[in-house]
Amino acid sequence: MRPLYKFLIIVEAIIGFGPLVLLLGLGLITIPISIMGILDGYYGALIMLLIEVGGFLGMFAFISVLMHILEPNRYFLSFIKLRLFIICGFCSILGFVFMSGINIELIWLLIPVVVAAHFIYLGRRYVFSAS
Repeated sequence: MRPLYKFLIIVEAIIGFGPLVLLLGLGLITIPISIMGILDGYYGALIMLLIEVGGFLGMFAFISVLMHILEPNRYFLSFIKLRLFIICGFCSILGFVFMSGINIELIWLLIPVVVAAHFIYLGRRYVFSAS
């Protein structure tokens, strides 16, 4: 792969996943709050905790796919874990949208979904290979 294409893919990843990384960083604050809420009997906090954990798993999966796109001969996760983590990431985004309320202001969440679909397409041999 030419260096220009690698650079453009990295820029696409930064633009596409930058807002989600910021949300995951802010979500680190909510993890202890969610755990305390669960211990107090408020099980709605479990949804917030699952969204945060799913977001981290999804981000780890898409970083693995990105690294595979940049270095096609290396595999960073097993195929089953990769697929599971990708599904967790998509469910985390959907959970955040439903928890925030579906409105037009959350249209910016389509950008990471489109970038993730593009990465899955570029790394399709890695993601969809027989395990």
